[in-house]
Amino acid sequence: MGHLGRAEVQDQHRSSAIGRFGVAVAAGGTYDVLTSEFSGAYAYVPATLRLSEVMRINLNAGWQWDRIADRHFLLYGAGFDLRTPDNVWTLTAEVFGLLGTADTASETQPRLQVGLRWRPIDRFSMDLIYGRNITGENANWITLATSIRFPAPEK
Repeated sequence: MGHLGRAEVQDQHRSSAIGRFGVAVAAGGTYDVLTSEFSGAYAYVPATLRLSEVMRINLNAGWQWDRIADRHFLLYGAGFDLRTPDNVWTLTAEVFGLLGTADTASETQPRLQVGLRWRPIDRFSMDLIYGRNITGENANWITLATSIRFPAPEK
């Protein structure tokens, strides 16, 4: 999202199991720190179907509001995750985009990203992702990210 920040709230409704969809609801907003403006909002429903212990399909559908242009879009996404049985490596690919009226066709053209996750231990992972920017300026990017997971306190 470039210089935009993102806040997100997610409420899990139904966990996935092999052969059964898991569904949630997520919503959030964007804030442009350069102009100090609230720049938009979104809400979507992510759904995951686990096909096996190592393969799952992810689907998303929702709404996005660009407050600056005062435009509303339908948003969508579809992808898959394929991991090794030991969960050390995961290959992810997804297509996503917006449907609606835009100034240029590139704003609503589908985007694609492909990534590889390395998770040598449960608490740590690194992602390398190649993809197309969602904001429509036809820019590609490579992202290198790390995650450290902190376990919940014992009860």
